[in-house]
Amino acid sequence: MNLGVREKLMLRELSNDSRASVTRIAKVAKCSRVTAGKLLDALSKELDIRFTLEIDLNTLGALDRHVIAIKLPKKPQPGVLEDLFTKEEKYVHDVYLTEGDFDLVVIATASNPIDYIVWETHLAEMLSPYTPNMKPSDISFLNFGYIPLNDNFVYDIRKEMKIDSSDRELLRLLNKNSRTSYSELGRQLNINEDTVRYKVFKLKKSGIIKRFTIAVQKPPQRYILIFFEFWNYITPNYEERAMQDRAVLINADKELPLLDTFQLSAPLTGSYGNFILGIFNDKVEALQRAVNKHKRIYEKDKIEIKHARITKVLKGVLPLRNLDIKTNYVVVKWE
Repeated sequence: MNLGVREKLMLRELSNDSRASVTRIAKVAKCSRVTAGKLLDALSKELDIRFTLEIDLNTLGALDRHVIAIKLPKKPQPGVLEDLFTKEEKYVHDVYLTEGDFDLVVIATASNPIDYIVWETHLAEMLSPYTPNMKPSDISFLNFGYIPLNDNFVYDIRKEMKIDSSDRELLRLLNKNSRTSYSELGRQLNINEDTVRYKVFKLKKSGIIKRFTIAVQKPPQRYILIFFEFWNYITPNYEERAMQDRAVLINADKELPLLDTFQLSAPLTGSYGNFILGIFNDKVEALQRAVNKHKRIYEKDKIEIKHARITKVLKGVLPLRNLDIKTNYVVVKWE
């Protein structure tokens, strides 16, 4: 499939609102409604697009968000890790098999910090035959990007959120396919269409649903890089370097991209200070545009960058899309 300007415009629209009508998509892509429908079907298959949700996990009741980089000196037999993470697990949102400075990246969330500590300890025990070196960090907030929702976490929402069982099931259904019609959602929930519309309205107004969005699973750029930064502040004026860091992410794509080069950026506390996910054509491009650039920005500090390529998704989905970074980037200055 030839991916041109129309496809880029369609992906930008769907990233911002995956429930956009075909009529709206046709207008944005400047083509007929019939053409837009055909392009949407072809694009969905070509890129393996998941129509999903961007949820505000804090509003939903998540007290903690965590990312764990894991190195396994002893390599498991093929299939062992897949079996380990395929079970129903409400805390784990995403598990990525990687190659590089670490072998696994796990993103997890819990509404109860004690439950999370118990789970993390249990994870270490399960991986103990492979002598894991685990580097956990807390995700303070997201500068940019999103963490796809684990369906099972819906049922761990704090009771004080006061959303009923049909709200929870509605979130699960929309997370599975956010383009599902209101009438079909009503049929599956055994309620009328108007009630579904009202429930969606309330979930959006409360801030739980931030937007309907997409998650591309087969990007043309096949080198998906995760890297963690940690630095010691040994010189003043850190904010100047932080501004350069932000500029690298925000201005990475000079023209409208098919998918943003940088997909997720989050400051951390714990083992590392920053967590970034980007997509590139190959390793050379990834190192030049991401790792080496960040090393140069923080060359006055003692910076450590650990990086690895995602080779397989063991659980969850890749949060890849086309969204205007400048508009959506959350800036926190260190002044």
